[in-house]
Amino acid sequence: MVPPNAVPPSSSAGAAKVFRPPWRVALAGGVALGMVALTACGDDESAQERYCEAGEQLESSVTALANLDLIAEGTNGLEAAVGEVEDDINTLRETASEAAADDVETLGQSFSGLESAIAGLSGEISQENVTALATAVQDVGTAAQGVYATLTDCP
Repeated sequence: MVPPNAVPPSSSAGAAKVFRPPWRVALAGGVALGMVALTACGDDESAQERYCEAGEQLESSVTALANLDLIAEGTNGLEAAVGEVEDDINTLRETASEAAADDVETLGQSFSGLESAIAGLSGEISQENVTALATAVQDVGTAAQGVYATLTDCP
């Protein structure tokens, strides 16, 4: 049975037309809008929550860097660990409030020192280079402690 407001299929160009009742079109549109709204609400994380998550991730990454066995992992392991810390610092910069900005900037500066120490490893590895690297890792850990202190509003 065809509803009274149905559009009959036309015979033009031999293409068959599919009957779609108006209520089905409206329903499909409503479902699509609802999905968009739910997707938007699902990503409603506050800046503080993102900052807290970045701080937790930074703590994990700095710990991994500090505990890295350079002999076993080599420069590839070092570069991977440093890359994780760098990503975390960038996320912190994006989400830090004004109150935490100075601590995050101090961390960024100590990280630059770490990158310089790593660059010093290219070529000949000496006791001086390894000592500079160890000091730079320690400086990053100390600066990270300042950032951790700003995470007081985290769950």
